[in-house]
Amino acid sequence: MRGFKFLGALLLVVSAFVGCNLSSNKSKDTKEETTKTNETVTVTYKVASRYFIKNNVTKLPSKINSREEFEKYFGAATVMGEDGKPTPIDFEKEYVIAVTVEASNKLIELQPISLTKTGEEINFDYSVTEGGETSYTSRTALVIIVSKKIEGNINVKPIKVVVDEHNAKNSLDWNGEYEGVLPCADCEGIKTTIQLKDNGTYTITTKYLGKGEEDTVEGSFKWDVTGTVITLLNDEKEPYKLKVVEGAIQKLDIEGKEITGEIAKLYFLQKK
Repeated sequence: MRGFKFLGALLLVVSAFVGCNLSSNKSKDTKEETTKTNETVTVTYKVASRYFIKNNVTKLPSKINSREEFEKYFGAATVMGEDGKPTPIDFEKEYVIAVTVEASNKLIELQPISLTKTGEEINFDYSVTEGGETSYTSRTALVIIVSKKIEGNINVKPIKVVVDEHNAKNSLDWNGEYEGVLPCADCEGIKTTIQLKDNGTYTITTKYLGKGEEDTVEGSFKWDVTGTVITLLNDEKEPYKLKVVEGAIQKLDIEGKEITGEIAKLYFLQKK
């Protein structure tokens, strides 16, 4: 009889011990899951180009889920050439985050800074850079494309950028000829010569080393509102963006960002 009582007491202790462990593990798992959920993660996105905001639009929803809704606010700015079409948006799998500013006669540039998610909150930070006055009134907009797998409450945060009066445009001797060899995916390199002129026009000559002949294109260029980056305008090709620095120009990616890492130095053209 004592043996049964001892065995019963032992089973009771073991059950209590196992129960405590299970409860502890469950609490630990819940805590880890909560911590994981509240971590801030960077969200991948694409910048949509070649769209314009319609004149009758006064306010934009921060999130647009369908093409029908998107076309209420935006039109397509298609130009000639292979890369002249607007960035495709698959509204079955993607949605759009869009921001704008009030119509103004000043040059205003919007650029994405970051897109992150913390818990159920999706936070989009972007810069607003204001330049000089123009002879016309316009409204600038910025559109980014996000996967519908990323769900949450959209929060947009504009960050005003103050333009330095002493910029490349008015402080550097930028007009002249620049030369160098840019990286090439399927050749030895692209020998590139760019002539920038005071009247806002340019000449660019490129040659794919090891194949092909020289190709020369002329056109006009424009400065960004910071007076630091110029865009070579050509209706037949994607805009060609260059950052002007002392004695050189740096080729930027399609979104106007600097190429980083070990290959960054290969994207500079030196002034002759």
